[in-house]
Amino acid sequence: MEHRSTVTGYSWYVLAILTLAQTCHGMDRAVIGLVLKPIGDEFSLTGQQLGLLAGLAYGLPFALAAIPFGYAVDRTNRKILLSCALTAWSGATAACAAATGYWTLLLGRASVGVAEAGGSPTGMSILSDYFGSDRRATAIGIWYLSAGIGFAIAFFAGGMIVEAYGWRWTFVLAGIPGILLAPLLLMTLREPKRGQMDKAEPELNTGLWLRLKELMARPGIAYGVAAITCIAIGIYGMSTWLATFLVESRGMPLAQAGTTVAIAYGLLGSIGGLGAGWGVDRINARRGGFDPARTALIASAIPILTAMSGVAAVSLSNGPLATACIMAAGLFSSSYNGPVNAMIVTQAGPNLRGLAISTVQTSANLIGVGFGTWLIGRISDEVGGSAGLAWGIGAAMVFCVLGGLLLMLASLQIKAGNSHELAVSRS
Repeated sequence: MEHRSTVTGYSWYVLAILTLAQTCHGMDRAVIGLVLKPIGDEFSLTGQQLGLLAGLAYGLPFALAAIPFGYAVDRTNRKILLSCALTAWSGATAACAAATGYWTLLLGRASVGVAEAGGSPTGMSILSDYFGSDRRATAIGIWYLSAGIGFAIAFFAGGMIVEAYGWRWTFVLAGIPGILLAPLLLMTLREPKRGQMDKAEPELNTGLWLRLKELMARPGIAYGVAAITCIAIGIYGMSTWLATFLVESRGMPLAQAGTTVAIAYGLLGSIGGLGAGWGVDRINARRGGFDPARTALIASAIPILTAMSGVAAVSLSNGPLATACIMAAGLFSSSYNGPVNAMIVTQAGPNLRGLAISTVQTSANLIGVGFGTWLIGRISDEVGGSAGLAWGIGAAMVFCVLGGLLLMLASLQIKAGNSHELAVSRS
């Protein structure tokens, strides 16, 4: 039976402050999805242009900055790095309010992307040094509540702000919380000893390329990165375009559409993420301790369920039934995060943890966020009419299914690697 790690009251405080910081991350990233229609109307933009604005304009700069950030996370003071990144992305979000056209807004979103690249690898690296592998999926699941909470705030409060004051004030009010939180994080967070909750590993004094090569050689990592990337195409694409779909295809007022998306991806997404992380830790505890192969296999079902409910949500004509499917898609949308990321950070080990998460974030944002939102916008333009966005979202859901299959392969690879290690140890 695996030994239960010690978790102090301060560990829970760290989790709370990191979750707040990541909530600002989620809110500042998601707010663009709510204001696509008013921005498009003001600047006369096409669906493809809006898709690029919501996706690649953010995702490409994020991807370019993520690997250098991940390298820094494994070698520098993480609380200082996170405080600076939080201040930068919150300020850049607020500055988007001053956009005078498409290109200035694109530059603002690119600035948000660069700074937010430092958020997830830094936060998850710190968190993994306060929670051992036996509680890590639960802790990461709680931390990922931030995605749902940030999304809910952006779409629920933002919808009312847009209708009352316009889209520019939505950006301003989305940026203020992070600017206020950053000094508190810097003053109260203690930098933990790196790897204190894991088995000791020798220091890696190699360059970035060799560290990446070592990371990708570890069982399950490459498949896990690919899986999260595919899932991001579907989930981020649908969540970004869903409010616009509800306004254009279902005739909902913008505030009501924002509330619907906020409940699905905010409230229910948070519940799903917390429940899945806690559930996987309970299953592992009852079966002898954390097992990354088992964890990846359980997680593989989640994106497939997401795809099924997502396709039904945009294709059913029955209003209440379609709404129920939207809620189901939202519930499943964040549920994979705790289990899959717990598998990745555990397989990566303490010396490669920051690089692992930044690699995930690079791929998920460059391909997942960048491609997913563009794909839906492009298909919408090609198909045209009220069905265009439905076809685009349906196409994006195919990638969630692929993500589930890749997690199955990750599970098989980890199991094969464990069997090989066991055979070597016995010989």
